[in-house]
Amino acid sequence: MPETRAAVDVRSATVVKQLVIERTLKSSPERVFDAFTDPDQLTKWWWSTGFACPAAEVDLRVGGKYRLAMEWPGSIPAEAQFSHYMGGEYYEIDRPRRLVMSGRAVNDEQGELFATLIEVTFEAREGGTALTMRQSYFEPMPPAEAMAGAEQGWSEQLDKLERLLTD
Repeated sequence: MPETRAAVDVRSATVVKQLVIERTLKSSPERVFDAFTDPDQLTKWWWSTGFACPAAEVDLRVGGKYRLAMEWPGSIPAEAQFSHYMGGEYYEIDRPRRLVMSGRAVNDEQGELFATLIEVTFEAREGGTALTMRQSYFEPMPPAEAMAGAEQGWSEQLDKLERLLTD
């Protein structure tokens, strides 16, 4: 049986690394915040290029949980859509200004692979929203290839979000 790891308490763990992404979007803070918390919208933009989010579950309340299924071409049958996912718990919800949640990479075989803390702020700017995403990483760290692609992945996701918001 594969080794399973205990969940990391991202609110008290020591931060090893942080990634900060800033982007200005031409939509209101309310609209951008909702895109981060509405399951239907999340399935349209979550995950970077080459991956899809076939299903999303959101219980939007402090202590509520979310799950974002991960699919990549030819790898996961529809009936196993949540066998690989990112999920977590909401710690702070201040619509439309701030969202704080854990981000846990999980698969059926090994359980939690790694955990992060994701803090997103949405500030009104003339003609749109200044979005700042801060992702904090802890031990155990994500695999090197995941870390190497994290900034590009977020950038690609936010490109998809931007297209969704302008449709």
